[in-house]
Amino acid sequence: MQANVGMVDGCIRGCLAVVSLVVAVVLIEQVILSLAAALLALVLAATALTHHCPLYELFRLNTRSHRTHPQHH
Repeated sequence: MQANVGMVDGCIRGCLAVVSLVVAVVLIEQVILSLAAALLALVLAATALTHHCPLYELFRLNTRSHRTHPQHH
C-alpha cells in the first residue's frame, strides 16, 4: 500500500471529515442522511490518516510531492 495522498490533500480531507461529522450530528433525526455523512467522515478521516486513497490508486492519481529535500544534520 503506497501513499498517494499528499499533505495538502490530507489536510483538506481531514477538514472535510470534521465537517461531515458535524453534519451527521446535526441531521441525527434524518437517519439515512446522518449515516451517509458519518460514513463519508469515516472514509475521509481514514484516507487522511493513512495517506492512501484506493480510488486514487485505481485511477493512478498521486498528490504526494515527488520532490526530495536534502537532509541537513
